[in-house]
Amino acid sequence: MYKKHISLSFFVFIFLCVSAQKTNPVGIVAGRPVYNFKKINTKLQYVFIEDKPGKLNPREGDDVMLRMIAICNNRFMYSSAQVNKGKPGAFSISKAAFEGDIADALVLMTPGDSIICLVDAQSMFDYSKKPMPSYIKPGDKIQYNIRLVSIKPREVLQQEREAALHQAMQGQAMPQQAELVQTTEADDKALLNYFNSRKIAPIKTNSGMYYSIQKEGIGQLAMPGDTVVMNYRGNLLDGTVFDSNIDSAFMHVQPLVFVLGEGRVIPGWEEGIGYLKPGSKASFFIPSALAYESQSLPGSAANPAGIPANAVLIFDVELVAVMPLKK
Repeated sequence: MYKKHISLSFFVFIFLCVSAQKTNPVGIVAGRPVYNFKKINTKLQYVFIEDKPGKLNPREGDDVMLRMIAICNNRFMYSSAQVNKGKPGAFSISKAAFEGDIADALVLMTPGDSIICLVDAQSMFDYSKKPMPSYIKPGDKIQYNIRLVSIKPREVLQQEREAALHQAMQGQAMPQQAELVQTTEADDKALLNYFNSRKIAPIKTNSGMYYSIQKEGIGQLAMPGDTVVMNYRGNLLDGTVFDSNIDSAFMHVQPLVFVLGEGRVIPGWEEGIGYLKPGSKASFFIPSALAYESQSLPGSAANPAGIPANAVLIFDVELVAVMPLKK
């Protein structure tokens, strides 16, 4: 659902990666130094291991490159080096989503800094709505070792997006209207066949996407400028699951957090989320023109085939929370 011209591996902070729990326990190191941790809130403590001179702190909307591991009770839960083949992980800075979110510590850092964060495990699992593994008990702490490699300010990101869009428009001919109409009609026909075979009747919008709401949320509809927190699973018409944050096979089980209306997700998501209230569960049926169009996307270990060109996409989503834009 994210636009792939933004070169990020993930767009929110890693809270945990339970798929890595099969690693062997880490041995206790003799003579481990004693650190004087500072408390940010009742669920989060931190200490600087390296504090480099600098004035540039991450802000909401910036992208950062981090080297990070997460450990609890001598077991590795996450390693950016393992996930990214030795390279730092790319993340987008957003507001802290819960008490204990490491976002509150990251904004204190400057490039080159290293910190250790201790996060109350119960608060993190309560927020992620994932069951705690057997080796973690209430009261335990998850230790994050984090090094901030670099920051890309939101202004630079916006400039890069605009430049990429301009280059794409200059270097590629716009599709012929007849071809666009033909593709749209083919997508709609495929969707109607899908609906008929499953005896479902979603709502069609003026743009050509369809949606259905299985559980109605409470409160105001999500609006452009709001920060939204999402769970999702995406699949093709043939049932192939190509991405999910509720399936540990895809190696990113944290909720997805982004600002609605900034163009960070495909048009079908931008529109569909606007029909939802906090707590809603829904399905989006998105024709290729509102997804990745003629662009094919590479796969992963969990989905080697990736997403083919001109693919119709189906997303089962949950709008976990909405943080309205402050006026």
